[in-house]
Amino acid sequence: MKKVNKLSKVLCALGVSTVLFAGVATAATYPAPSSWDGVGSVASPMQSSEIDYVGAVTTLHRYYPDAMITSISYDAKHHPTYEVEAYTKTQKVEMKIDEATGQVVSNEAKSLGYWNRMKKAHSFNPQNTITPEAAETRAIERVGSDFQTMEWELEMKGNKVVYDLEMTNGGDKKADVKIDALSGKVLSAKVKTTKY
Repeated sequence: MKKVNKLSKVLCALGVSTVLFAGVATAATYPAPSSWDGVGSVASPMQSSEIDYVGAVTTLHRYYPDAMITSISYDAKHHPTYEVEAYTKTQKVEMKIDEATGQVVSNEAKSLGYWNRMKKAHSFNPQNTITPEAAETRAIERVGSDFQTMEWELEMKGNKVVYDLEMTNGGDKKADVKIDALSGKVLSAKVKTTKY
């Protein structure tokens, strides 16, 4: 009987240590928990890498899966962020996402009244548009290679999805270039000299 008790103690200890080891190994593979930022009921997954505009749209869809995109903008002037605007069936949503971390900086959802639901802005599918880099390339072909984009916005204007790029040459010239986001055609390009 003593041999059976010793054997069961050894097996029990072996089983407990196996479970503990599996738990430690599993815990080591999970990302560290992020702090809850008060948005939604579950903390967003930790993101530590730079994102692009597709990542910004994906982030918005994590919170609002049925949202229809009406505008995407990027501001590189101060702290590079994306702002995505969208509509759900009952809300207008505006979300700002930090480019460097992928973290949500702000998330506003306003309830829509009946008449506002009827006046929703036109939505578009960002996957059907050219990339911001392709739009910038077309703009540079028009205004010159010494210009770079500081801000851009992608939205419906009339019946077209349009990139509106604000560019600078780093000196005294600025350019405002509008690109058809489906065809890549330059719709307008204005260059002006600014005073300091």
